Amino acid sequence: MTEEELITKLDISYTQRVLEDIIRINSIVGQEGDLAEYLKNELESLGLKCELDTVEPNRPNVYARLQGDKSGRRLNFNGHTDTIPIVDGWETDPFNPVSKDGKLYGLGACDMKAGIACILNALRAFVETGHPFSGELSFSGVIDEEAYGKGAKAMLKTDLAKVDAIVLAEPYPGDATKPIPLGNTGKILYDISVKGKAAHGFRPHLGINAIEELGQILANLNRLEFRNHPDFGKGNFCTIKIEGGYEKVYSVVVPASARMEINRLLVPGETAQTAIENMKNLVSDLNLTAEVEVRTKPPQYEAYVMSKDERIIQIFDPIYKEVMGKTPHYEFASGITDANIFAGEGGIPCLHLGPHQEVAHQKNEYVILDCLQPTSQMFALIAARFLEDKK
Repeated sequence: MTEEELITKLDISYTQRVLEDIIRINSIVGQEGDLAEYLKNELESLGLKCELDTVEPNRPNVYARLQGDKSGRRLNFNGHTDTIPIVDGWETDPFNPVSKDGKLYGLGACDMKAGIACILNALRAFVETGHPFSGELSFSGVIDEEAYGKGAKAMLKTDLAKVDAIVLAEPYPGDATKPIPLGNTGKILYDISVKGKAAHGFRPHLGINAIEELGQILANLNRLEFRNHPDFGKGNFCTIKIEGGYEKVYSVVVPASARMEINRLLVPGETAQTAIENMKNLVSDLNLTAEVEVRTKPPQYEAYVMSKDERIIQIFDPIYKEVMGKTPHYEFASGITDANIFAGEGGIPCLHLGPHQEVAHQKNEYVILDCLQPTSQMFALIAARFLEDKK
C-alpha cells in the first residue's frame, strides 16, 4: 500500500461533516463530556480501540489506538476538546456551523476542532487502506487546555506518556503568521498578599495601609530580574488582578489587607522557584512595613525547547515542503499550550501543526475550509513515515 493510495482515501467531505458535528456540541471548558462521547463513538466506528479516562465528573479524556503489524515507534495525535466561553459580538449562533465564502464559522472552529477533524480524516484513511505501519498510532482528546491543563496532566499518568512524539493539532499553519514552535515559554502566576494594620482613615499614621504598600511593589516590578535566553529573549510580567479596601459598605478605614496576581512568562533556565526567590528579593529590598507573602497559584507551566534534529521535526519538514510547496517557518514562542505539559513535564517531543488561524479566542471564529485537506494530508504522511518499519 503506497502513500499515494493513503492520500487518495482522505475525504474532505468527511472532515467537514465531523467538524460541523463537533461544533454543534457545546464543549466550553468544564463541559467536555458530550464531545468526548461523540469522539469515542466516531473513532470506534473507524475501528480504533477507545477508552474514556474520567479526569473530573463529566470531563473525560478520550484515547484511541490503532496497532501496527509489528512493534515500533508510538505516535500520538492530540487535540483539546474544550473551547473558550462565548464572547460578545457573535453574528451567528456559535453552536450552529455556518459555511460562507470558503470559511466555516462556529465556536472552536479553528481552536481546535478543525484540527481534531483533520486527525480523524487521517486515521480513517489508515483504516480504510490498511496502510502498513509498525508500532502504535493513537489519538488523545484532552480536557481543560483553555484553563489549567488538567487533561494533559492526566494523560501523562497513563501509558500514553511513553509515546515517542505527539502532534498537537493546534492552529499553527507554519507560515509567517503562525510559525511552528520549537519551544514555548513557561509561566507562573504570582499570588502576593500584603497584611497591614487597620486604623481610622483620618489618622492613617496609626495604621499600615496595605494598598499603598502593595502599590510600592507594583511600582517596582520593572526591577525583577529576567534571564536573557539566546532563542526566546526575556520573559515578561503582567499584573492581572488587584484586590483591597472596603467591599460592599463604604468605610473610612485604613485597609489592612490587599493582594495582587501577576502573570510571569519564564524562559528555559528559569523555574517557578527562581521566580519566587526573585520576587521575594525585590520585596525585601523595598523595606516595607507591612507583612508580605509571596506565593504562586495554578496554572503553572514549564518552559521547554526542542531541537530541529528531533525525529518528528525531521519527518515533518520535508512533508510540509511537499504539500505546501514552501519551507515552514519556525519560532521560539511566547505562549502556552499542552506541549508545555507533554514536553516541559513529560519530555515528549511535540510538533504543533493545524489549519490556519486568524480569529481564535474572538467573536465569529472560523476556519478556512481549503486548509483542511492539506492539513489532513500532512498528518497522514507524518504518521506513515514516522511509523515506518525502522527503529
